[in-house]
Amino acid sequence: MDRSRLQRFFNTPVGELELVTPPLVAPETPVRDAVAAMAEGAQSCVLAVRDGELVGIFTERDVLTKCMGEGFDWSQPLAQVMAPGAPLVIQRSRPIGEAVALMRKHRYRTLPVVDESRRLVGLLRLQELLHYLAEAYPEEVLNIPPRPHQVMETREGG
Repeated sequence: MDRSRLQRFFNTPVGELELVTPPLVAPETPVRDAVAAMAEGAQSCVLAVRDGELVGIFTERDVLTKCMGEGFDWSQPLAQVMAPGAPLVIQRSRPIGEAVALMRKHRYRTLPVVDESRRLVGLLRLQELLHYLAEAYPEEVLNIPPRPHQVMETREGG
């Protein structure tokens, strides 16, 4: 892949990507309703918002790790099972490379995107990021061997 093209890709502002609009709920919303909102929109998370400010994120990973125990109270407020503190966000003007680094460092598959006044503008998901990369560089992506370190000794095909 041409290094300068790849550099341009990673320097592209996050806001130029197609961002997902996630379901928004209040932190007081029962866990049952938050999971229903995720299922209704086929989303991997819901964002908890209070007075227009993002205060938490609840993901399908949270459902699996925190809610599947025997006797879990599905009527308890979402705030009881969300990670404490405000979620990590990225400004839409920041480069894609920075978003990728944050996602890799924290092992996130989703990252809320905010504008300069910290208002939520959407959600960057790893799935959309990979889709954008494949569309921007189709020849390079389609020609990646199944095993990148594989070396063919003879040409395949007829």
